[in-house]
Amino acid sequence: MAKWIDIGPTDQFPTGTMRCVSTEDRQVIVCNADGKLAAVDPACPHAGKPMIDGELRGKVLTCAYHAYAYDVFSGRNTDFPYEELPLPTYPIRVTDAGRVEIQTTRK
Repeated sequence: MAKWIDIGPTDQFPTGTMRCVSTEDRQVIVCNADGKLAAVDPACPHAGKPMIDGELRGKVLTCAYHAYAYDVFSGRNTDFPYEELPLPTYPIRVTDAGRVEIQTTRK
């Protein structure tokens, strides 16, 4: 059974922001895309550069180094949707108590 890891209250992830968090076994970027949370890998699959340096617009996170753009919910490259290197995503949820939890098992 998958393990959910508490990473903080929802108010630590305001709309339109992204934040890198550490879990027991990895770092993950949590994005609040128009009020909906998504969790993605911190490294661009194209060249391994840090995605936290990129820009989040709506649900699209664009790498600051080579302008590769990814949908934070599906991980697909928005310019080349059939590319074989999507941005890895992780399951994320908000509990009834207003806490954000993620699974570090990739979707």
